[in-house]
Amino acid sequence: MFNQLNRYGKNSAWAVAVLAMLLMGTACSNDKDGSDASPSPSVSASASPASSPEASPSAQPDAGASATPESSPSAAPSGAVEEKESTGTYNGQIDNHSIEIESADGVRAYQIDDATSDKLSGWDDGVKVKFKYKINEIKGESETIEQYVITSIDKQ
Repeated sequence: MFNQLNRYGKNSAWAVAVLAMLLMGTACSNDKDGSDASPSPSVSASASPASSPEASPSAQPDAGASATPESSPSAAPSGAVEEKESTGTYNGQIDNHSIEIESADGVRAYQIDDATSDKLSGWDDGVKVKFKYKINEIKGESETIEQYVITSIDKQ
């Protein structure tokens, strides 16, 4: 009887090992057709190098190495986006790269860079501000998203 239990123990150990290997194999495989998370970043990364260089740092060096002169003309139309000026109430930082401002257009989130984040870190909520911003359009497969980016901001 002891031999029979020992045999079951060995067989179950092998079964567990084989199942673990199968589980690792399926977890490490990459099925790009079935996942929703992969296409979104790749679409926005391929659509945004001209409008937002920090959105896709890996895509820009490849494009910059082979086509630097071609990148500049494509950046010019994006740079031609009209800069708008507005006033409002600073409601605080959402995270390190976005803030919330209430203006005549309503409450809106704006993207900021590190320098602006450092500048705003000491500001209290409810401060009246005057700011300039631009609108970047990020084109996806089925829709275009507007991204509001602060270019300058000061207390009123």
